[in-house]
Amino acid sequence: MNKLLTILLFGLLATPPVFAQSGDGYRVHLDLTQPTNDQVRIVVNTPKVKESQATYVVPAMAPGTYAYQNFGRFVHDFRAFDRKGKPLATRRDGTNLFIIDQAQKLARLEYAIDDTWDVAQDSTFIFQPTGTNFEAGRCFVLNQFGLYGYLEGYKMLRYEVTVDKPAALYGATALPGRRVTPTQDVFTAPDYVTLADGPILYSQPDTISYLAGGARIQFAVFSEMGKIKARQVAATLRPTADALASFFGQMPVPRYQFLLYFVGLQSPLMPKSNKIGALEHSYSSLYFLPELADSTVLRNLLLNMASHEFLHMLAPLNVHSREIGEFDFRNPKMSRHLWFYEGVTEYFSQLISAQSSLISPDDFRRRIQEKIVGAEKYPAVSFTEMSSKILDPPYIDMYMNVYQKGALIGLLLDIRIRELSQGRQTLRDVVLKLRDKYGPTRSFEDARFIPEIVALTHPDIQQFFDQYVIGSQPLPYAEYFDKIGWRYRAEDSEVKRGFGKLAVQYNLAKEQFVLMDTKPELNAFGLQNGDAILAVNGTTVEMTNARKLFGLLSNAPTKPVTLRVQPVGTTTPQERKGIPRDFRIESKHVLRPVDNPTPAQRALQDQLLRPKG
Repeated sequence: MNKLLTILLFGLLATPPVFAQSGDGYRVHLDLTQPTNDQVRIVVNTPKVKESQATYVVPAMAPGTYAYQNFGRFVHDFRAFDRKGKPLATRRDGTNLFIIDQAQKLARLEYAIDDTWDVAQDSTFIFQPTGTNFEAGRCFVLNQFGLYGYLEGYKMLRYEVTVDKPAALYGATALPGRRVTPTQDVFTAPDYVTLADGPILYSQPDTISYLAGGARIQFAVFSEMGKIKARQVAATLRPTADALASFFGQMPVPRYQFLLYFVGLQSPLMPKSNKIGALEHSYSSLYFLPELADSTVLRNLLLNMASHEFLHMLAPLNVHSREIGEFDFRNPKMSRHLWFYEGVTEYFSQLISAQSSLISPDDFRRRIQEKIVGAEKYPAVSFTEMSSKILDPPYIDMYMNVYQKGALIGLLLDIRIRELSQGRQTLRDVVLKLRDKYGPTRSFEDARFIPEIVALTHPDIQQFFDQYVIGSQPLPYAEYFDKIGWRYRAEDSEVKRGFGKLAVQYNLAKEQFVLMDTKPELNAFGLQNGDAILAVNGTTVEMTNARKLFGLLSNAPTKPVTLRVQPVGTTTPQERKGIPRDFRIESKHVLRPVDNPTPAQRALQDQLLRPKG
């Protein structure tokens, strides 16, 4: 055995001198001062156990993710000790369970745990906002469910987590805590469910806060290359916070913490899939986003994402089923109501943006149209059945439809409620009544949720649920959108003069603008999907000028345009000249305003898109 290996093993086997049990709760010690090979040491002083055998459960899944992570695979050298420091027999049962014999003597658990970010990005890779990251002396992303678990039957006991950390790093979190010394923090939670709901971001302090709707809104930012600052993010999201406060009357929480990790575009942590995003929590949300220098692109990214995550303070924090309120980390059971948790939340995020003039009514309508197009990619199934079976095939591949069809269900349900109540009641009103009844500490019964909404609204709402949520009938787009003065057509054709069909998206990995949803015969340049546009009329396309340059291709062009492009699969740029001409554009799921809306249509649309008062 070489000397280095001996030292590492000794470090893992060494036990601190204190082995006292922690009474009715857990005392956890986490050492961030000396991570080794992307591992940190964890020590758990356990509560008194009555049984002769105990099972330590490391979560199979994180709440709000709807996919298995199996965090037990990152645990190494698991050991148990009695009050005198003598080892107890342990064994692993599968991936996430650790069995401890003579559990009445149990006083302490010890193990090392890997972070989840620095592993191969294969099919088992954990989405970054759901995982953990240990960058020695620089930054630590700590999702509690990715670090420690609980003894089966003892999940709802108090937790006290002591963190030893470098003095230069600040731990931002929504969890209650105190800074004991410059190198030690202590955080508390009344039970494991609450603890798991409170991520911590340790980094050089870059924080800011303000009041909105009676709530303290806090921001903590870590930017790998230092390009993004907390004050920039806070200023960007201030209108969103104010809009949410106006929508609710006042914020439904006293505080809210944004935790944002910005990854460099060339960083080894930048996902190959370009997948970025966030994970919501009751009083916070954790983001993994690219460092984009262009303020407009960054603003749009933050606004689109943050308003949705922010709104989860309403559901599921204040309105949730027993499956969420008493989440089973070992054998997760799914609720039937993803249409509500994610779909209505997504709908509200778009509605609030329109009501507060963060986006125009036309932008709102276009976003709804995009969701119709997105929902078409998925088969027609019962949404409640899909939700309850979302962890299993074939439903596991339908999850993203909760943001498409789920949001559309929310919009159509809102229209129906407004219509039946003659404008006196909205979906927002219903959800706020449910919030007042339940709140953070009380769960509803899954099977009773839809009947309760019907009881709060109108008997005819049951038919809506039976057909379109419990049932799998296609959503009645034409009928319902006509009520608010929109005309829906499943297929449409029109002749437009221009350069044809040229939809562009930004590829983060390649740092290029690439074409999507086109064919050579559908545009004046003979371009196909995957071709990258490098320059327009000799000007290189960058984040800062992309909107202006691409406007030359779409705003009723009359003059020829020359593009420098890189065809997909090649490395040699080419020049392509296009001349405007007539193109017949075939489109699906077209949503346009009617030319002459009736007073009833105009009134219902105004009620929907204009805030009360």
